[in-house]
Order: sequence, then C-alpha cells, then structure tokens
Amino acid sequence: MVSTTNVSTYELLVRPILNIPNSPNRTVIQGYFLTISNPSLSNLTITLTFIANTPDFDSSQIVGFWDFDGANNLIPPVIPAGFPCIRTYTFDLPALDTGLFILVPDVTQRRVISDRNTEIRGYVTLRIDSASGFGGNSNRRILLLSAQQRGTFLPQGEINPPAAGDFDQLAYSLPLATGGSEVTLETNITTATTPLSLPPRRRILQAIEANPNFLSQISSDPLAQQLSELSVEEQQRMLFVLLERFVETPQVTLEDNQIEVEANNNLVDNLQQVNQPSTSNS
Repeated sequence: MVSTTNVSTYELLVRPILNIPNSPNRTVIQGYFLTISNPSLSNLTITLTFIANTPDFDSSQIVGFWDFDGANNLIPPVIPAGFPCIRTYTFDLPALDTGLFILVPDVTQRRVISDRNTEIRGYVTLRIDSASGFGGNSNRRILLLSAQQRGTFLPQGEINPPAAGDFDQLAYSLPLATGGSEVTLETNITTATTPLSLPPRRRILQAIEANPNFLSQISSDPLAQQLSELSVEEQQRMLFVLLERFVETPQVTLEDNQIEVEANNNLVDNLQQVNQPSTSNS
C-alpha cells in the first residue's frame, strides 16, 4: 500500500509589490523549491501533487523542474481531466542522492511578466510510488524534506527584466506539515532481491591498480565506521553499487562468471547466500 503525506503550502507570484498609483511598483517573481534527500539504499520513484483551487492553474502558465544531477530537467505535469486545480509530477531519485524540485511561473512567456497577474496558492502532497528492493524487509522508506519560497524583485519601474539593474532576491523556509524534515512512507517494492553477478578478483585488482586512489575513500575512518553499522543486506548493496562503477570503465565489466566470497569459512558463488540463517532440528 502506498501512503501519501502533506508536505507544505506554496505560493507562486508574478505581482507588483503595491498595485496603486504612485507606489513602489517593483515586480516580484516567486517560486517554490523542495529539496528531497533519499538516505536509503533503494532507488525511488516519487510523485508530487500540487493543488490550487482559487485561482486554479489555468489562471497562469507554470513549469516544473527536477534537478539531482546538476541539470534542471523540465518535467511535464499530469493533469487529470476536468481538474484544473491539480498538477502531478513524477520523477526518480537514486539511492543516497538528493534532488531539488522547482515549481515556478513560466517567465519565458513574456505576457506572464508583463501582465503581472500570477498569484497561485495551494498545498503539495508527496508519495513514493515504488522503491527497489534493497533497504530491508519493510516496505517503508525515509525521506528528508526542506521547502522554500525563493524569488526575485525586478528593478524599480521595470516590467520586463532589463540587462542590468537593481535586482534583489528573497528566500524563506516554509514549515513542513509533519513538523519535521524526516518523513516515513509506505511504498511498493519493485524487486525483493537483486541478483548479483560479480566480476572475478583479477579484474577488480586490475581496476584498483589502474586507479589506486579509488581505495583512499573507502579506507577512511568515518566511512569504515558507517559501514560497520550497516546490516548484512546493506553491506551487500554497498558492494553491488561499488562494483557497478566498474562497468563504466574498460578495465572491468560484469560477466557471467562470479566471484567467490568467503563467509563463515565457506566459499560461495553468490552474495545472496552470505550469512543466510541455516535451519536445524536442534
């Protein structure tokens, strides 16, 4: 069962500060920014649903972006038929990664700024549609959330952004509905386990010889302490992620042959057999 949580309110603006004659008429352009961290070892598919009723989203053009790799990737919304008050955005967040979702007025449309008539308020909900199988037997996954409103003030007397001028910025944090940044949600597990087919030791050693600095990070004391606190399944996942890196280099590729792993004085051909409880009649 997939659970949903309320995240926060939001406000999208392209409006003058005061809309009366002879007043400071600087235009503010404001958007919503939600930072999402995935501290689990699962790859997640996340859906954000934005609700705005009076006025609804048909009142002005907006755009959504998802950025976890240094690029603002435009995400088209899903709009339920007959519900102009709802916009839904779905995207992926890899294990141990952090991304930023951005919902802003579409200022690439010149009339959005010149009309100065965007004022959309509402709230946003979040769910984890699915998660890869690593992370224990539970179907619950944890996220860390941080919500902000950020905006820009155009220079005094300007309707469209000039090439230069007295721009000012605003940024303020929004309270989260849960009262804290950590949320735990139920989700669908896509795979209970992931089969591991590991390269032979010779290829691993060749890769390390080609790049000795590769080991410097995993031998540091803080990381070693963190690894010692992981469960067996989590350590297996860390090893799997580590070996996946070799696929990107010509020195090591995953093949049908497998590596022998020593566990409890036994040699096994697959990590899934490591530390599996044995059954006995005693």
